[in-house]
Amino acid sequence: MKPRHSDDWFVPVHSAGGVAYTLQTGHLPTGQRVGIAFTSCLCLRAATTGDQEYLRMSEPSLREALAALGITRIQLNPLRVTSASAAASLAG
Repeated sequence: MKPRHSDDWFVPVHSAGGVAYTLQTGHLPTGQRVGIAFTSCLCLRAATTGDQEYLRMSEPSLREALAALGITRIQLNPLRVTSASAAASLAG
C-alpha cells in the first residue's frame, strides 16, 4: 500500500526508563483499537499533556509496528488523547 502522507508523523509513546518505548494506542467508541499519530508537534501537544513523549515515524513504519499488534487503523490528529490512568481518574 502506498503511503498517503510523505512526512513523518508524531507518534505518542510510553517510555520504559528511556530505554524502550511502546506505542500509545486508543479505542474507538465501538471498541476497535487504533494507532494514534499527529501531523505536527503542535497538534500532538494540543491533544495530550505537555510532556507527552513521542517518536517521529513514517506512515509505513507505523503501520508495520501496529500490524504486529493486530491494529489496522490509524487515528490521525485526534482532538484529545488521555492515558488509561487519566481516563480512569476522570471517570471515578
